[in-house]
Amino acid sequence: MHDADPLLANILSLAQSETWQRRELSDERIRAWLNGPDRRDVTRVYFVGCGTSLYAGQVGKYVLENLMRVPAEAIPSFAFATYVESALLSPHTLVVGISATGNTQATVDALAKAKDAGAMTLALTGDATSGVTQKADATILVRGALNVSIKTRSYVQTLVALYLLALRLAEAHHKISTDGVDHWKEQIKRAADASRRFLEDQTAQIEQLAEHYAEAPNVFVLGSGANAGTAEEASLKIIEMAKMYSASQDLENFLHGRLREVDQTTPMFFVAPHGPSSQRVLDFLTVTDYMGAPSVVLTDQVSSGMRRLASHIVQLPGGLDELATPLLYITPLYLFAYHLAHHRGYDPRSRRYPDIVPQNVRYGDALGT
Repeated sequence: MHDADPLLANILSLAQSETWQRRELSDERIRAWLNGPDRRDVTRVYFVGCGTSLYAGQVGKYVLENLMRVPAEAIPSFAFATYVESALLSPHTLVVGISATGNTQATVDALAKAKDAGAMTLALTGDATSGVTQKADATILVRGALNVSIKTRSYVQTLVALYLLALRLAEAHHKISTDGVDHWKEQIKRAADASRRFLEDQTAQIEQLAEHYAEAPNVFVLGSGANAGTAEEASLKIIEMAKMYSASQDLENFLHGRLREVDQTTPMFFVAPHGPSSQRVLDFLTVTDYMGAPSVVLTDQVSSGMRRLASHIVQLPGGLDELATPLLYITPLYLFAYHLAHHRGYDPRSRRYPDIVPQNVRYGDALGT
């Protein structure tokens, strides 16, 4: 089946070692930039992008802050280009523009603003000749599949590039030991192996979940820390592929308002690898169990409380630091969105309104012509 469907092939390619080995190209580019004459000490980092690219930046923020120990922020490209004060962008500020195609105009504008303000700029893209590469000081290439409009494999490869960027920046600024570098390189390898094991052994469970919830009115996906970005990306893919309403929010913040939207027909997916947030998930499951709301927990360490309170548990391979789990946890959620589309009778690659490309729309011209 996947031979005829490039979207499914992209998801399943995360089981292949060569998909992950392409990180070497990113690492080579990062090293070249760090060794260049214009590289300065970095005291603040902004990740700018839209949609999937922004959500990768949300993961990158936590990884970089942990390894590099400088403040980082992920901001939508339009908001950055329009509202961020140029006076905040010093020569020691790094702005990373993320765009798979490289031609998202808002991201091009954000990089142009940063460069005009004297900040360092990097483009992270799959196209070496694109608009973002023309505005940035240097480019990190991510070889995703540009012929597939819904990004999956390229998202994971972008994450890998962001982990490597954080790692090499920390190394260049003497914020991490040689053992620390080796540890994080091993974490990336473990994530690749865990993705392979999951796709070899557990795809049937995900398809069963998609069939079970095909008639649901919407799906909530919740996560914390670096996996808040995972949850955002998963929710977007459910919308894009299955053409149904889905919402994502930080786990804790959901309790303070949006919980009122939940009922007995609304499944809630929790991205909950072992760590600080997994304990809070147990508190949340106590609420959903009382309400009779269906719950699906993705975790690598299943507690007795989870078994008692959750409707479904997807146990993923362990061995990853919580900060490395975004590299793995998006894979089952991509697969869920794909199969959910088919069980709902939709082509997961199609647009609901095929004649409209939203990023090209201008006032008075809905078709963006």
